[in-house]
Amino acid sequence: MKRTNLLFLAALAVAALRCASTNAPSSGPPLIPETRGEDRYLIDPRIGFDRPAPPKVETRFESGWRAFQVGDNAGARMVFDQIRKAHPEYLPATLGLAAIDIRDGHFDRAALAIERAQAKVSSYTAAEVYTGEIAVRQSQLKRAYDIYSQLATQIAVPDIVKDRYADIRERYFEELSANARAATGPDANRILREALTINPAARDLRMQLVRNLLAQKNWDEARTTLDPLVNTEANKSDVQESLAEIEVGRGQYEQAIQRYEMLSKRDRDPRYANRLNELKARWTEENMPPQFRKAIESEVATRADLAVLLYWKLASIRFAQNVGTPPIAIDVENATGRDEIVRAIALGILQVDPVTRRVGPNSPVTASALTRYAARVLVARGASCARGTSDAHSTLTACNVSDVVTTLSPDEPVSGRVVSDVVDEIDRALSK
Repeated sequence: MKRTNLLFLAALAVAALRCASTNAPSSGPPLIPETRGEDRYLIDPRIGFDRPAPPKVETRFESGWRAFQVGDNAGARMVFDQIRKAHPEYLPATLGLAAIDIRDGHFDRAALAIERAQAKVSSYTAAEVYTGEIAVRQSQLKRAYDIYSQLATQIAVPDIVKDRYADIRERYFEELSANARAATGPDANRILREALTINPAARDLRMQLVRNLLAQKNWDEARTTLDPLVNTEANKSDVQESLAEIEVGRGQYEQAIQRYEMLSKRDRDPRYANRLNELKARWTEENMPPQFRKAIESEVATRADLAVLLYWKLASIRFAQNVGTPPIAIDVENATGRDEIVRAIALGILQVDPVTRRVGPNSPVTASALTRYAARVLVARGASCARGTSDAHSTLTACNVSDVVTTLSPDEPVSGRVVSDVVDEIDRALSK
């Protein structure tokens, strides 16, 4: 036989094999798409459709699906449309048309076809996947994530669906992370919580949420959010700092102070040392008598408040020796902080009017009065820096104590916190 005839027969054999492969009925489970790119996630429309169909319909559909896989949209559409018209109950053909529309970007038309299929089959895996794919391609990652989260829990779904879920999960998490960093207020916390449900191991987002909750004084949720890191990274500085701040918020100053003492010694960070000193002062304040807390929280400090703060903050006043008998003031008997006022009178800090015999415990302390009282304390308690000064202003300057009249009007009343800060500076000056 001639070589030309042999080649012709071989070509006919190959063609016959191809036709046999194309026309052979499908056996076994539906084929997983072989297409590339995002179209590979458009799974076989038969997945999840468990109603039997005539073998000829299955064979015809198989040829249409293979056309779709190789990118022949026109050929696939012709086959699916013919099947849909002849066998409207065979829903994979309807979904096949939806797959072509999704590939072409005709999402509204695809969605209508999917809805028609789902109206007839309540739980249709391929239809749910296609709905998710439309959401992805329209950048609706939350909707896509919600759909695929449900699909991924199903045992019978193809592995490619689970792969797609992992891809969407990562993309949605990145979107949430970016949004959380740009958001403020309650929106930031909401987004951070959602991101952490997707990826609980995102440490930076977890700590950001903890810091936000601490700023909002939401101690309980801050602790709950921090717990996973407490269980795995308890010795990390930011974890210990957050625990300490939660304890401060709950009034557990001793525990918080212990943590900051450890941090300040271990990390040598001035920030921890400063916070430690601040907490020690606050703890001292918390253990002070009621009149002290009233004095330090006063919006307008009175002379009685001044006397109380001086007494409880300055050891040289509280434990002063050889204190003389103070002149009698007729208006201190029922005043808050009576004993502290009497001590201030005895030391010459508060003066009793020689005519009225009153000290005016409820009179507000103005900026100029605070300057005078501060200078009297420094001189009366023997501050070395006060020696040789000529007036109250020069005394405060020499002792590095704030002169509030430089920032406030002389007649402007001062708050208890302002008085407290000045008294702290006096204490440092007396300690030198």
